[in-house]
Amino acid sequence: MSIIGIDKEKCSNCKQCIQECGRGYFFVDKNGEVAFNEKLATCNICGHCIAICGEEAILTKGLDDVETFPGIDSTENIVGYDKIFKLLRAKRSIRRYKNKEVPKDTLIKVFEAMRYAPSASNMRRWRYLILSDAEKIEELSNEIIKSNYAYMGFQSGEQALKYFKSIGRSIFYNAPHVIVIYYRNIEKSVTMMGMKGNDVGIALTYGMLAAEGLGLGSCWIGMLQTAIPRNLEILNVLGIKGQVLGAFTVGYPAVKYRRTTPRPPLKIKGLEI
Repeated sequence: MSIIGIDKEKCSNCKQCIQECGRGYFFVDKNGEVAFNEKLATCNICGHCIAICGEEAILTKGLDDVETFPGIDSTENIVGYDKIFKLLRAKRSIRRYKNKEVPKDTLIKVFEAMRYAPSASNMRRWRYLILSDAEKIEELSNEIIKSNYAYMGFQSGEQALKYFKSIGRSIFYNAPHVIVIYYRNIEKSVTMMGMKGNDVGIALTYGMLAAEGLGLGSCWIGMLQTAIPRNLEILNVLGIKGQVLGAFTVGYPAVKYRRTTPRPPLKIKGLEI
């Protein structure tokens, strides 16, 4: 997949691509026309040159998911602040699910939303895994409980497992599906770890918000991340290698909420409220 040039017949020389590209691929040549620098090799395929061009003059290879639709140039006309704010306040972390699997085509829509989440420098090196087998999810839950028993206030892993069994619940709240985001390599740089954590947080949020629009509920499960350093067997259960940086449950909620929850005001420097 790549940006390969400019269609001279379509280009209007508006120079928007020059202003938009942060890598210097577009410039004005000696004839005063916008040109493309084929010698560079630093394009991260952010796609902003494609998005900004009103004439569809950017030539691409293997980038077939570009489209336009009403409101794309004024997103507030697609959904206004009031509706977004109500959704954000109404969304709850769901910890009770119906015993019902989500259809594959619906799950794909959740992943499609995460596909379009932004990432630092458009690196997009995350990998996704979904668990839908109840026995596998239970096995994973047991490994996490055994690793995090002290954090949950138990004296031993056995005691913690006994408790969860007595209430008939797993660490994943008996959800039918668990989505995991991971990286194939172990990040040693603190800075890059933070950047990857940001990327995963944004992607998971995209997925969880998309789930709301599909009548699904979700809950971020941080216990998975904290358990792996104590128990590498969890990676074998997942069937992956690398570093897990996020996971959430998804399924049909077995509960309905009637009011928003209280949250303390933000502490903001530099903005008088």
